[in-house]
Amino acid sequence: TRIVGPCHAELRRMNTPSFVPLILSGGAGTRLWPVSREAAPKPFLILPDGETLLGKTAARAATLPGAAPILTVTNRDYYFSTKDVFASVPGANGGAYLLEPFGRNTAAAVALGAFWARDRVGPDVPLLVLPADHLIRDQDTFAQAVEAALVPARQGMLVTFGISPTHPETGFGYVECGAALATPAELPPIHRVVRFVEKPVLATAMEYVASGHFAWNSGMFCFTLRTLLAAFADHAPDVLVAVERVWHALAAKPGNGMLEIDAALFAAVPDISIDYAVMEKAAGGTPGVAVVRGTFDWSDVGSWQAV
Repeated sequence: TRIVGPCHAELRRMNTPSFVPLILSGGAGTRLWPVSREAAPKPFLILPDGETLLGKTAARAATLPGAAPILTVTNRDYYFSTKDVFASVPGANGGAYLLEPFGRNTAAAVALGAFWARDRVGPDVPLLVLPADHLIRDQDTFAQAVEAALVPARQGMLVTFGISPTHPETGFGYVECGAALATPAELPPIHRVVRFVEKPVLATAMEYVASGHFAWNSGMFCFTLRTLLAAFADHAPDVLVAVERVWHALAAKPGNGMLEIDAALFAAVPDISIDYAVMEKAAGGTPGVAVVRGTFDWSDVGSWQAV
């Protein structure tokens, strides 16, 4: 008897993850000097419970349903330290690393992650971008926010996570929320983004909080690889072209687990954040940007007061 199994395309569909978690890890940590500094940046800061922010981020990503193995973009000097942290986190080992020779801001890191994931899992799988230095304790509510974000992401929107403000903070950027999008009742609300706004003065921050239409910009994002690369082509083609050169050189190297980025090619990539390069320019357009109104606890531990 001949047993007929699924075709290659069906096998790939069956093995395709729901999304790829991309952890961005690095930075000089100057705001938490001298505990956090260039040789020991904020993601490796040991918290009172004995864990690190990086370890907590990896655990948060690894336990999300449908997550692919973690992809990490970090500085080459932090590779072994990162692997050591991940070794103690169940489910965090076995991912891949893209190693930067120096920092080039988040647009370059996210675009490189998108090229890697596109070629490994396909262009229509969402990428979940998570900075390594955020502290979130409410895993269940965070997981619901991710589930909500995947809906508009799969529909071709760029998605950001907004945090409902608890006070008029002047140290964060804000997202103005527009029309609500249709979502399942059990998931957090999602709105169209009207605009991103810079860190406000106190009086403006008070107005934002009182209006109820603004959320803190968390710096976490979700989008399919196809959507993201198209947005780069529309809004930051110079970044896209430069990063694509970097990726072609990386893709030609043997191995998948750890890839070191060419310094000369990387130096030619514009130094710009994903917010400035793509997200702010795409807001208000078509299909536009959506924001998940997260109600989970969140801190970027950006000051000694936050610590």
